[in-house]
Amino acid sequence: MNWIVEGLDREQLLDRLPAISGPFRELYRSVYRLPQVAPETLELCRLRLAQLHRSDADFALQEVPVSAEQRAQLQDWPRASVFTDEQRACLEFTEVHAMDCGAITDAQADAVKAHIGEDGLVALLQALGVFDGLIRLGLLWQAAPVGVHQHAS
Repeated sequence: MNWIVEGLDREQLLDRLPAISGPFRELYRSVYRLPQVAPETLELCRLRLAQLHRSDADFALQEVPVSAEQRAQLQDWPRASVFTDEQRACLEFTEVHAMDCGAITDAQADAVKAHIGEDGLVALLQALGVFDGLIRLGLLWQAAPVGVHQHAS
C-alpha cells in the first residue's frame, strides 16, 4: 500500500502522472544504453543501491539480466569471486555514492576510470543519480514491487 493510491506498483503510479511518466521512462531506459558502462554493471549497481536503501521492490526488479550467483552474493561483492574487477570498482563507488557522494575519494574515482575511462565515470554518476532518485521515490511512495498488486486489508 502506498499513500498516493493503495495497491499500486511503481509503473502504475507513473501511469497516473502522464505529464512526467513518458519522459521519465525514456530517461530511465536511456541509462542502460550508455555505451561507456556495461548494462550488467549498471544493473549490479542499481541492485546494490536497492539493497542499501532496503528497497525490496527495486531489488525484485530485473532491468538487465545478471547471474543468479551475482544477485545472491551482491552483499558480499568485495570477497565474492563472481564479480569482475570493473564491477568491484563500480560497486565500491556506488556504495560511497549512496551514503555521501562527497565522500568519494580520488582513488575510488580513479579505480572506476581505470576500467571504463573518464567518460565512463561520468556515465556511471548519471546512472547512479537516476537509480538513486527512483529508488528513493519508490520508498517515499511505498510502492509495491512491480507486478505485485496489494489490496487494502
